[in-house]
Amino acid sequence: MALASQSGRSSSRRSYMSSRRRPQRRRLFLLVFLVACVVAAGWWWLRDDGVEEGPDQVVDATRDTAVDETNSSSSRAGVRSEITLDPGPDRAPVRSDAGRSTQVIEPSTRGDDVSTSPTTTRTAAEQPAASRPTPAPATTRPDAASSKTASTSLADAQRLAKTDPVAARKALTTAWVSDGLSDADRRSATALARELAALTLLDRPNLPDNPFVTTYKVRSGDSLDRIVRRENVDTDKMFLARINNLSNPNAIRIGQDLRLPTGTFDAVVDKSDYTMTLFQRNESGRTMLVALPVGLGEFNATPTGLYRVRVNSKLVNPHWINPRTREEFKPNDPANPIGEHWIGLEGIEDANRDVDGYGIHGTIEPGSIGRQMSMGCVRMLGDDVELVYEVLTHPSSTIEIRD
Repeated sequence: MALASQSGRSSSRRSYMSSRRRPQRRRLFLLVFLVACVVAAGWWWLRDDGVEEGPDQVVDATRDTAVDETNSSSSRAGVRSEITLDPGPDRAPVRSDAGRSTQVIEPSTRGDDVSTSPTTTRTAAEQPAASRPTPAPATTRPDAASSKTASTSLADAQRLAKTDPVAARKALTTAWVSDGLSDADRRSATALARELAALTLLDRPNLPDNPFVTTYKVRSGDSLDRIVRRENVDTDKMFLARINNLSNPNAIRIGQDLRLPTGTFDAVVDKSDYTMTLFQRNESGRTMLVALPVGLGEFNATPTGLYRVRVNSKLVNPHWINPRTREEFKPNDPANPIGEHWIGLEGIEDANRDVDGYGIHGTIEPGSIGRQMSMGCVRMLGDDVELVYEVLTHPSSTIEIRD
């Protein structure tokens, strides 16, 4: 039996212990409540932020994508001004001193020909798309004024061809650049241009007061290479051999008179009629030399804009790897789809500075000329691309590709 004193202490102790537990429980409950409030407030704040920022991020992302797609499209389309494109600057092809049997090193970042440019990869426009038909190039009808100017100038050129081929070539240029010639007249102008090019530059002895050539007398120790460098001739040495009818470019003699071309040569590719026009640009202006047929990129993939020859990109008998099949073609392989000459291009306008991998080259498929069959490059017949190779130079020449 418990004593009275013991009963009192036990009761008071239970009361004391109970009173201690109540504040602890209250503090614990209060702490849990405060934590819950903080978590709830944080969740609500983060939720509000997400609702406000989400749409802006989507819009920004959409805008960035649109800009990228626009830039990419403008790179390929360029402006109406004027290919296409060789291995990029980081993987520039190497040309030997002799300029023969050189190698194209691995692909760059843009497209090249269906059987085309030395090792490069393709743009999106060049990807196979069997469901897409090849679009017909757009043509425009010349207005009456330009047609009259073109017809008059062509008639003048035809009349002057035998008596004053220099004046005839200038008149023919006026007719050609007016964009007013009919299809039949363009064919006549193309044939006349070849005749006048032979008379004034390519084949015949000098004419009096001919602005397209100068005369040089060979000196001791000369070679065509040295003459090109010392006289600032803006062509390949093989062009000197061509216009001087030298079967052996190393066989020149002291005292021999050589004709040297004046000025710089440019090219304009018209996609609408699959033509490349070579112009000679000197102090007397820009004069048509010849018009040559070309083949272009499938699905209209040849990019437009203004280009120049990429440094160290002119190759003879290049080594090439097909970017689609990875099939490799060694130098001097007659089965090499890009033929024997390659001229790499680089864009020089804001819209096409990132366009690379394109170029001008030959082909072993003559039937592809006048058609869209390449991966984007400009294809030419063997003799034609050899002439283009000889006259286009870095950095003076311009190559314009236009619709």
